[in-house]
Amino acid sequence: MSISTSLSHTFKRIAKAVGEVIEFQSRIWIINIHEGTLNDESFIINEDSFQEPMQWMVKRKYSTEMIDKVDMMKRSQVIVLILNNVEHRLIRVK
Repeated sequence: MSISTSLSHTFKRIAKAVGEVIEFQSRIWIINIHEGTLNDESFIINEDSFQEPMQWMVKRKYSTEMIDKVDMMKRSQVIVLILNNVEHRLIRVK
């Protein structure tokens, strides 16, 4: 492998890694926790304030499988998860 090919490959890997960091830090989620007709809670999560991707889900004790599903969501996608017998509706806004 030539030096230029090696450098090109290295720069592509670096660019991809930087892109992934920028992508996670710009993600915004709307979460609605639905415990019944009279007990709903909604909030907005901006991942700019976290040190690593999906840190907010880890803190709330979502399973690894749930975190992986949410991490793969595209913009404007909605997913419904059940955590401790409570419905969590997540919308990826950005």
